[in-house]
Amino acid sequence: MYRKPVARDAATHYRRYVSSSGVMRKAHLVRQIRGRKRIGSAEGQHWNLESVFDGLNSQFFHGLLGRPQMTWSRGHARNHLGHYDPAHNAIVVSRVFDHQRVPRQVVEYIVYHEMLHLKHPVRLHGGRRSVHSAEFRAEERLFPHLAEAKAFLKHFGGIL
Repeated sequence: MYRKPVARDAATHYRRYVSSSGVMRKAHLVRQIRGRKRIGSAEGQHWNLESVFDGLNSQFFHGLLGRPQMTWSRGHARNHLGHYDPAHNAIVVSRVFDHQRVPRQVVEYIVYHEMLHLKHPVRLHGGRRSVHSAEFRAEERLFPHLAEAKAFLKHFGGIL
């Protein structure tokens, strides 16, 4: 309150409470009810996100991941590649990647990364949220075109 520092033990107790299963369930339910997620089409002008998901699912996950709603973002965000929304069970990929100059492996990498969020949900580790756990990062490195995709993403602003 009023920008005063919070005692470490109080912050830890608060994080534990907020991250408890009961509070997390209620927050998830509230996000589902109040959320205004606009789900568009998975079919873009150049890439179909559902076919990308299905190919990756069979290649890396033995077809075991249930397909969430797949959609392109409404805007052309360059600073937000994509995200997985567990409250609405949706993967959203920035529309900027639905372009003929974007290699398929880049779209696949973004979808693969979000699929890993399905497999490795956010966990509490030492009172802190762990979004990209060690298991998550290890599995992400299994993507065969990781270096090429990251190199493209590093320089894609000047390409499109």
